Amino acid sequence: MKIIKQTATELIIQTHSIFDFWLPSCLLMTFGLIWLIFDYHAATLICQRLHKKQGNCQLVRSHLLGSNIQEIQLASLQGAKVERRGYKSRVVLLTSVGDVPFSANSTHWGNKDTAASDINYFVKNAKNGLLRLSQDDRWLGWTGGIFVLAGVGAIVLGNKETYSFDGTSNTLTVKQRGLLAGKVIQRSLCEIYGVEVDRTKDRDHDIWYQVRLLVGGGDPISLPHTMNPYEQAKIAKAINNYLHARSHQGVGSEDFSENYAD
Repeated sequence: MKIIKQTATELIIQTHSIFDFWLPSCLLMTFGLIWLIFDYHAATLICQRLHKKQGNCQLVRSHLLGSNIQEIQLASLQGAKVERRGYKSRVVLLTSVGDVPFSANSTHWGNKDTAASDINYFVKNAKNGLLRLSQDDRWLGWTGGIFVLAGVGAIVLGNKETYSFDGTSNTLTVKQRGLLAGKVIQRSLCEIYGVEVDRTKDRDHDIWYQVRLLVGGGDPISLPHTMNPYEQAKIAKAINNYLHARSHQGVGSEDFSENYAD
């Protein structure tokens, strides 16, 4: 939240700007699309042996736009291993010209050890004429989809709220604008007799702060909550000073800021 305008007769507070929604949302959607398009999660290895070391292998990796085929000579294939880094693992083909990733990195252990073992058995046993293995981790593509949906949801559900205190018309106007809808709420400034910062804890024991306008004979008007107590104290102090200046009450703003900054 930020103060847009602050004069003796007018105070305007805005909760978000358009870039607060669109910029991070576009970044999320871009990252999600890149993940979906270019990161492969399904791979198939087909090896055919004609005579001892003679033959070839085809490694087919599939992604959203299609598939890539890599040819590997059977004479070059030396075996396979499971490469582990932290919580992630993948099957790597060992060749005379370097390592070739078979499966994508994932936290899903699945049958990676079995796949590596089957490849090593095929390489060492010349009697086996055909090897066909598949690794399907396409469920990992959901991660990219989640990023895309999160970006779209932030744009669709995001709202920009503007709180306008107008001493000339003696009204508080709350404008809520979003992609789907918007509404305007008006209250008389005479109904608002105070402001407070509400402090709550969620299930993860994180502390959230929310500015609330106290309304005589009605429910408080709550501004969006954040985890920044200093931001909320600044907003509460500005509203409190504005209301007290209008009513000509000699309440010290310094005491108020100290109470909410603690």
